Amino acid sequence: MSGFTTSDEVRRYLGGIFETAFADAELGPKLAATGLVLKLAYTEPNATIIIDAPRQQVRVAQDGEQTDAAMTMSSDTGNEYWQGKVNLTFAIARGKVKVDGQVAKLLKLAPLSKKLFPVYVDRLRADGRQDLIVGD
Repeated sequence: MSGFTTSDEVRRYLGGIFETAFADAELGPKLAATGLVLKLAYTEPNATIIIDAPRQQVRVAQDGEQTDAAMTMSSDTGNEYWQGKVNLTFAIARGKVKVDGQVAKLLKLAPLSKKLFPVYVDRLRADGRQDLIVGD
């Protein structure tokens, strides 16, 4: 796995999966109902994304923007998570993922995301990004 090379790629794939979730008839309302505004800070390469569940928006974070929770991880860890290869609870315990804020609210998102794992992998394949697929 060679990983993402630009912050735009991180935003496109790791932010884009949330756009897909918001558009899903089942997941969109469930995500909105969490009321969570989440900051995802990725490293290697750096990209910071806001997931605004109540407004069903994904956007680039602005300095000083207030959120309910924040997660920090490498973009590789984010990529592996969306392929179902990372247990979020264990990753937090091991320090691979750092969290701040309303952690209980944040962990409610994990079960909702499982439906998107195959969608994420299919998107990578459709875009010719086999280099990002874990285990291919």
